[in-house]
Amino acid sequence: MKKNKNYVDLKDQPVPEGQHLLEVDDLKMYFHTEDGVVRAVDGVSYTLDRGETLGVVGESGSGKSVTAMTIMGLISMPPGKIEGGDVRYRGRSILEMTEEEMQHIRGNDIAMIFQDPMTSLNPVYKIGKQVGEGLRLHRGYSKQEALKRATELLDLVGIPEPEKRVNEYPHQFSGGMRQRVMIAMALACDPDILIADEPTTALDVTIQAQIIELMQEMQEKNGNAIIMITHDLGVVADMADKIMVMYAGRPVEFGTAEEIFYESRHPYTWGLIRSIPEQAIEEKKPLTPIHGNPPSLMNLPEGCVFSPRCPYATDKCRKQRPERVVTESGHYSACHYSGDPEFLKNAPATSRTRKDSEKGGEA
Repeated sequence: MKKNKNYVDLKDQPVPEGQHLLEVDDLKMYFHTEDGVVRAVDGVSYTLDRGETLGVVGESGSGKSVTAMTIMGLISMPPGKIEGGDVRYRGRSILEMTEEEMQHIRGNDIAMIFQDPMTSLNPVYKIGKQVGEGLRLHRGYSKQEALKRATELLDLVGIPEPEKRVNEYPHQFSGGMRQRVMIAMALACDPDILIADEPTTALDVTIQAQIIELMQEMQEKNGNAIIMITHDLGVVADMADKIMVMYAGRPVEFGTAEEIFYESRHPYTWGLIRSIPEQAIEEKKPLTPIHGNPPSLMNLPEGCVFSPRCPYATDKCRKQRPERVVTESGHYSACHYSGDPEFLKNAPATSRTRKDSEKGGEA
């Protein structure tokens, strides 16, 4: 794609009054296959502003990555088909944009760190060429200018000897270094929104902490918004402002990080919290697994999709799909009993105890 000099960068346009940087409104993305319809994303809604971090949490197959790929316009259609909803960036519908317009958005306005850096990086091109590609496409940099900036970016993300490493190939980098390269590529054009899809998967805990710290530093410096996709609530515990918990293609709970950890209202969220090792250590109990497996997205159970695995499910749960119960703050949960004080006593005890102790300390 050649740089279009007449193209107006949406990042230079103000967010319309009363709207958000990114708005996902009841998005539904289905895949039509020979075996049936896969409801990969079924009614996802959230908003995001500059400087905010949204954590999207759930097991594999919950629709986290498909939601992100839909925002990026990377879903092949067919077999994919948007069955409803909208995605608006700075007030403009991404779903109504042409492919040429989306090419200007990707990497420049909205960038993505993909899940596997080894398969996302091209093995036959040098690192410098890959990191600088977006700068040449979107900013009109020359080859020399892009290589110089790529070297600066590698230094920025903590890769030693960037002048040397910029001329090396992906296989010469460790897993953690390749992940840093992906972050450098994503940050090259100072995007408004950074989507990080499982950026710490398969990395040891030390490298995980370094990657998260790096993303936070970049956010503080550039003010970009982050969508952090992960299966581990513990990963987003200290960095997310808001958290959306997804299950079987649907959001089952959404709220601030404090609400999700301290005042969660959905049994699936409780299960994820209880499976965090730190929680188990504090309670001096073994990890509590969520029994069973996620359902087939082509054959979802009647009623609440989590009911076959929920230890608190009733006949009502198995027969009737729950509506979202929304609090005054906007915290919502898709559970029939989210507003029942007796039911909420089943929430993880550690969160309740910590919440009460914090309140007592403040008093």
